[in-house]
Amino acid sequence: MRGLVADYYLGELVSFKGIAGGVENTNYFLTTTTGRYVVTLFEEFEFEEVPYFLNVVAHLKHKGFNVPAALIDIHGERLRVVKGRPTIIVDCFPGSELKQTDVDSCRLMGAALAKLHVAGEDFAEHRESHRGMEWWRETSKAIEHELEPEQATLLMSQVAEFDVFIAQHDYLPKTTIHGDLFYNNTLFENGQLSAIIDFYNACYSWTMYDFAIVVNDWCSDMATGELDMEKYRSLVNAYIHEREPSAEEIAAWPYMLRIAALRFWLSRLEAWHKAKHDPERLAQQHDPREFQRILEARVRYAPALME
Repeated sequence: MRGLVADYYLGELVSFKGIAGGVENTNYFLTTTTGRYVVTLFEEFEFEEVPYFLNVVAHLKHKGFNVPAALIDIHGERLRVVKGRPTIIVDCFPGSELKQTDVDSCRLMGAALAKLHVAGEDFAEHRESHRGMEWWRETSKAIEHELEPEQATLLMSQVAEFDVFIAQHDYLPKTTIHGDLFYNNTLFENGQLSAIIDFYNACYSWTMYDFAIVVNDWCSDMATGELDMEKYRSLVNAYIHEREPSAEEIAAWPYMLRIAALRFWLSRLEAWHKAKHDPERLAQQHDPREFQRILEARVRYAPALME
């Protein structure tokens, strides 16, 4: 690590330590004589795949968002290799993760998300999601036989239903989305949103899909999957104040809530089954049942956007 720091304009190494909780990447807090930073080693992406994500973040930083853009080293490079993995260093923003959301944090997130979506509209690179439609079709078929019958029926029926819907509505507005804007990918300081982090699921996709991802995480009771309607209205109203969805987007909302829930249920199921014979790796995985409950709740009832 000392050699890496020497290649940046960061002064001398003081300390570094691992950050717990990362599933897709390995992260370290880095402290030098000039400040505190974060080092990220990409575990899922190869070197040539990473620049897209760095470009998304650089674009948003240029638009005025507090996002972790990669620092430039003394050779003019922003992407390095450490332990055989693509690696970047970014600023460490003030603030901390929320322990849980509330009405105020949902309001702040709704406004920020809408502005993020507008800012992403003129980003020139259009990358499809590595966990988009082809992935959920293939992965659902691959994992179907490992599920209980009721789980398999729920999974496959929702994939089929969305396929039919989107075949008729693929014209829905798209933008560059975050794709994983759970509340643990934000930082808050003194009750204010201080940064949005972890853009490594960013892609070009339906704007309302990203909106639904946020609502499902920020506004759901994870024990039941049901929406907290006070949080829901706070987030949705703040979003609509900054960006007004089209009539087609409003009509698509129930489908987006369901497919957003399915996407994270499926990715957690995939990770869970890959890790089931490795107790250490299994302990790092998120519980798939949380998003199964959310999907079941949205199938029972998906509110209108402005309910």
